[in-house]
Amino acid sequence: MDSTSKTDRDAEKGTVPGAHDRPDSADPSSKMWALCILKANEHDTAMVKRWKADMDGILIYTGVFSVTVAAFVLESIKLLQPDSSAVTAQLLRQATQQLAAISNGVQLVTPPTTDDTFRPPRHAVRVNILWFLSLCLSLSCALLATLVQQWTRRYFRLAHTDTTPMRCVRTRTYLFDGVKSFRTRWVVENISLMMHAAIFLFFAGLVEFLFAINDEVATVILVTVCIFGAVYIFLTAFPVLYYQCPYQTPLTSSIWYTVHYISIGALWLFSCSKRIQATIQPLRENVRKGYYNHLVDVAKDDEELQIDEKALKSALTSCSDDSQLETFVDAIPGYLRGGKKSYRIQNIRSLLNKQMNDPDDPQLSPHLDLLLTSCVDADISMDKGLRRQRAITCARAIGEISKASADLTTYLPIATCGKLRHLSRDHDPAIALEALSALAIVEHALLARFDNKKDFDRHPTASQVLDAIVGERRHHLHHGPGDRRLLIVTEFISSVRSLIPLMEKLSYEDLEAIRKTLVKLCDKSDREEFSPDAQRKFAEKLAEVMRDVGEVKAEDQQLSKLPILAFQRAVELATLELVNALEVEFKDLLPKGSIAFI
Repeated sequence: MDSTSKTDRDAEKGTVPGAHDRPDSADPSSKMWALCILKANEHDTAMVKRWKADMDGILIYTGVFSVTVAAFVLESIKLLQPDSSAVTAQLLRQATQQLAAISNGVQLVTPPTTDDTFRPPRHAVRVNILWFLSLCLSLSCALLATLVQQWTRRYFRLAHTDTTPMRCVRTRTYLFDGVKSFRTRWVVENISLMMHAAIFLFFAGLVEFLFAINDEVATVILVTVCIFGAVYIFLTAFPVLYYQCPYQTPLTSSIWYTVHYISIGALWLFSCSKRIQATIQPLRENVRKGYYNHLVDVAKDDEELQIDEKALKSALTSCSDDSQLETFVDAIPGYLRGGKKSYRIQNIRSLLNKQMNDPDDPQLSPHLDLLLTSCVDADISMDKGLRRQRAITCARAIGEISKASADLTTYLPIATCGKLRHLSRDHDPAIALEALSALAIVEHALLARFDNKKDFDRHPTASQVLDAIVGERRHHLHHGPGDRRLLIVTEFISSVRSLIPLMEKLSYEDLEAIRKTLVKLCDKSDREEFSPDAQRKFAEKLAEVMRDVGEVKAEDQQLSKLPILAFQRAVELATLELVNALEVEFKDLLPKGSIAFI
């Protein structure tokens, strides 16, 4: 008894000791089996807790309801029996009549007794039938709820208490297949249907009972019950028409299946048409998936843009402090790189653009500016690691936003761009590197999107953002589009080269950031757009980077550990196509050992 109770308690907590706690070192596959049973344990624990909560609620309600119905039944059952006081009064009346007749010398015929002639009223029979049925359904519902709790404990106990991971996985899979095959989930979800039927039977009996006593009271109760019944029908049918509707009853799925089967049957009569056959196929597929799986599919596909936008706004609204907001910003680059890019760009635009939102909607721009401000104005109390992580997160998010769409860049606050430029000169080289990368990508995106002064004049916001980024390098704006892009690459290489001596090592992440930035900056470059002056500056800057490596060869033989060598390799690989596009006279400025000559 004690061991069983302990196991049941462990099942509710999801801590039943199973094979996933004891991987078999002799079996090379035990790690895989342990992982399988761990995931299965998480699923089964959630299922057991959910079913137990449902059954606990049913048991509490059926207990209260059964007591209520029983109180009414105790009164209604009296209507099926003759009234003992009325029988006594009738017998006394008969005795009195007989005595009076004897005293007068008259022979009196004795009428039959009440017990022989009593017939219960028809309304009393109907009331008792309804209320006794209600009581039986209520008690049966409580019994089934108790059985479900026993079934779930038995399932969890058998599925998670084997000796080895492999046997535990196989046992659990075998038992879970039984749970699916015998529609246990459907049984659990529809137990409450019996409770609903019991309630409506009770209401019907109550109305019948009251009409035999007082028509006015009965009419009021009848109207109330009819209103409740209409609401119940609405709650049942509305989710079938509108999948977003959160209201439903146990009958909702049944109606959904019924509607589908009727539709399939009606259309099958005209299935000779290919158009009708094409209509029947999705209906059959929906029935095969089931009501809830179909609902999930509709939620994933229907109005994806609006759903994702609402989800992002909800997540941003729930960010109550800087750390949560930083986590949200950190997820932006990955979000923009996956899925339908056009949809995701539109969703981020809705967070950045005030004009697209309601006044009460959350705004990403001020939050992003606030995070960067905390990095620029960081006091002594702010942890250096936290400051570095936050600044890098913001810089990467801004860079990825610009990569995704230059139009998104125009929604960035001007102050944010200024703070990013400030961080590009930060004493922490890791922060400065990410800020430089973000600034270069933003500038490249704007120049690629708006090629000439007329374009910037038509988009003053883009011009202001570009001014905030280039700062003292405004002379870039006087060059042609091709030269400006080439000068951006040159300036980025020069700025990063000045950071390399400050870095003890160049991590893989830093190296990838440099490489990806250069690949993006070199994108869509064309030799014919470059002036000789811009090509010369670019070639000279590359030559300086390559000479830096030659200067350290005599000092350190472990070149693979040198940041400058890693930087040189990243630069050479990322700019290879651009180098090959240079004119021959500028290629000659590069060392003969560079990758451009291999």
